[in-house]
Order: sequence, then structure tokens, then C-alpha cells
Amino acid sequence: MAEIIQKIEEITEKHRYSVMAGYAIHTDKQVIKLLIDDESQCCESWGYFLSEENLESFIGAELIGISLTDTALNSHTVDVEEIDEEASIMFVNIETSAGLLQFTAYNAHNGYYGHDARVISHQLTHEETL
Repeated sequence: MAEIIQKIEEITEKHRYSVMAGYAIHTDKQVIKLLIDDESQCCESWGYFLSEENLESFIGAELIGISLTDTALNSHTVDVEEIDEEASIMFVNIETSAGLLQFTAYNAHNGYYGHDARVISHQLTHEETL
């Protein structure tokens, strides 16, 4: 049975020791979250998720799959059991019947403080420090 995208929104969530920001993609079966730390730990700047797509054009589309592409340009689809722990997430690809909805996780820091990026879904849950 098809999984249909119903809403896409920007979100901010307070977690135990941090605040994370990104996107929530609501389907009729789940909420897919793309999050990255949204606060500095010292004096550095920090990361964010961004999509250049027209998000509204994906409302009503069927979710086909989710895959990650890391900074080494290695792609990992949801049927892969182990994700390369040595590379950081670069792109999150949401494959839909309306085409590819792509989000990019960017991080800028001073070299001392990485920031956690998370993809949380029924198909795939992954956390990476960028």
C-alpha cells in the first residue's frame, strides 16, 4: 500500500542537551525527521538542513524510498544494513512519485566542535557528527 506525503514543515525540537532544527515530512504512515544541532557549543557557527526544492509540489506524492549520500559521495539506500561510519551525511534523498526531493546537511564549525545530524524514519534511522 502506498505511503503518501501529506505535509512538509520546518521544525525545531528541544532535546535533552541540545536544540535541533530541520524538517518534518508527514506521511499517512509516519513522520520523517531531518535534524541537525541548532546551537553553538562555544564560539563556532553551526549547521543546518536546506532544500532547494518547491516543497509544496511534493504534497500528495507517493514515498518510494529514502537514501543517504555522504561527503565521500557514497550512496546508501535503506536496504543497506551498515552505513559507512567514516563519512558524514551530505545529502538526504527522498524518492517520490513526483521526483527526487533532496535535502542537504551543511555544517560549519571551528574544527573543535562537530554537530549531530539525524535522519529518523521507519525505513532508516541514522545519526552522524558533521
